[in-house]
Amino acid sequence: MMMRSIKWAAGMSLVAATLTLATVAPAAAQGNLQAVPRAGVSFANTVTIRATIETVDTETRTVAFTTESGRLLESAVSDSVRNLDAIEDGTTADITFNEVVTLLNLRQKGPGSHEARRQATDPSASDIESGRFTMTVVGVNLAANQVSLVDPRGGQVRTLAATSIAKQDMLKKIKVGDVVIGIATPLMVTAITPVK
Repeated sequence: MMMRSIKWAAGMSLVAATLTLATVAPAAAQGNLQAVPRAGVSFANTVTIRATIETVDTETRTVAFTTESGRLLESAVSDSVRNLDAIEDGTTADITFNEVVTLLNLRQKGPGSHEARRQATDPSASDIESGRFTMTVVGVNLAANQVSLVDPRGGQVRTLAATSIAKQDMLKKIKVGDVVIGIATPLMVTAITPVK
């Protein structure tokens, strides 16, 4: 009697395992796989760009400007900027501002990476407006805790420093050639120099 119960329990376990496998396997086979970011991390960054001043509000100490890529930004202006009332709308200026760059690293190979590379060469207007970007890793310096990125369409190499242990751990997972997506969020303008 005991032997029959053990055989029956083993048989039911086998049926349950088969049903579970049949339920999970079709979802994976349907191609619903998406690229999964490894980890996200934020870097404080200071950048100087050439832009067109759209409006200056001296009362609230804010400035709106359009970057060369077409992104319209509005940001608070630091008290260290003394020439704010002398800047006219439509002026071309070199603007220095602090920003937070949040990176999500995608694997170089695997589902979604080819599509991410294709989209990087043709960013949409909403990507530009939101500050979303796709870049390629061109250098990882573990000794200096830095990662270097470049836009796949060309341009300047951006180097970000990993100043915390979490950021340094992320650097160990990134490799040259990886596709990285991220978002740049401006915080405060620290200098405005009109171009003459």
